[in-house]
Amino acid sequence: MIETFITILLVYLIYFFVSVLRYDKNGHLKKKADGITDYDGLPSEVKYFIKKYNIDLDKINLRGLLKLTGLILGIDIALISIPVVLIFKTDIVLQIVVASVCIIPIYLISLKFLGNYFKKKGLVKNV
Repeated sequence: MIETFITILLVYLIYFFVSVLRYDKNGHLKKKADGITDYDGLPSEVKYFIKKYNIDLDKINLRGLLKLTGLILGIDIALISIPVVLIFKTDIVLQIVVASVCIIPIYLISLKFLGNYFKKKGLVKNV
């Protein structure tokens, strides 16, 4: 049980330092180059989420969205990695292969739930 919380916290902290800290409290990039918008600085999975579920960028704070996706990613990695490590104790290569194959559909399902939540809250375009 403690391994799950440690994994979630570790993945969230890495995501926080790599992605979230690039944005200020208002959801704008701290350091902008010429022609770079706030949207262009987002990680690819967040861009995918915004395009797929038609999220209205005027209604949300990008920093908050990054925190939320980082938490979801941490939970998904913990839900996949802990059982895979426990099931395949001796074969590290098999652990990596199974976890890599399983994480993508689980993360896409989690993003679907998040997209439905955003739709319910009215944070999408053309609702």
